[in-house]
Amino acid sequence: MTGATTAALLAAVVLAPQAVGAQAATLPDNGFERPAAGGAYPLSEWIADGWNAPWALGMEDRVVVDAEAPAYEGDKSLRVLYPEGKIGPENSGASAPFTLPKAPEYYLSYAVRFDENFSWGTSEYAGKVGLGLAGGKSCSGGQVCDGTNGFSSRPIWRQNNGQAAIYYYSMGHEGEYGDYTVLKRDGADIHWPRGEWVTITQRLKVNTVTNGAANPDGEIEIFFNGVSAALVTDLRFVTNADQVDRAYLSSFAGGAEETFAPAHDSYIWYDDLRVSTTRPADL
Repeated sequence: MTGATTAALLAAVVLAPQAVGAQAATLPDNGFERPAAGGAYPLSEWIADGWNAPWALGMEDRVVVDAEAPAYEGDKSLRVLYPEGKIGPENSGASAPFTLPKAPEYYLSYAVRFDENFSWGTSEYAGKVGLGLAGGKSCSGGQVCDGTNGFSSRPIWRQNNGQAAIYYYSMGHEGEYGDYTVLKRDGADIHWPRGEWVTITQRLKVNTVTNGAANPDGEIEIFFNGVSAALVTDLRFVTNADQVDRAYLSSFAGGAEETFAPAHDSYIWYDDLRVSTTRPADL
């Protein structure tokens, strides 16, 4: 893989910081059962279900509350469109920074299903999957994380086989863009399956700080179908008082070039969103 390809694969939108004065709220579980099926799920509907964000992208025209495809639980799930030939959060998928009460550690869980013919890309292959965790100014998008401008961590797909990985920004990341760790099961790479519901849970623990210096004790752990599939330790995220304060829906095709765009319209369904500061009982 060329350096240019690697850079493009790992390129990500800069996650805008939480609006000043945005109200943090405890997020109830969201299975998308309340809204009417067949319509969009705009930010106003998220807010009605207790998920608050200062802004959103793609909710009006690329998101549908779906009762036709089998849901993970209940009768409905959220279907998100990744249009043919489109990349980036403005034109693909959906994004919204849902506010959380600040805490040093969170668990974020949801179910995800790629459509049976999901396109991983055209000639290069990468994209963001569902929700991740972030804090402070959400360092991302090629930024240097200096301990005062936040952090971010999001699931991704890679390669032309849907390889599953976690993509994160912390202090001292090795390349121009963030670092990633491939999910593993019994030593083998995990790939996002098409046409099948799976569950993903992310645990992110922010490092401690001593006299303004970041201690290397931050962690990210990913559970795939309830089993630990990646554990990244010795991380430094912050030198200040930033903690996890966002469940960040940040899902789109790309990559920085149109070569990462889907070869045809593709869909991902999401269901059973849960956020907690304590370990879920099913892990």
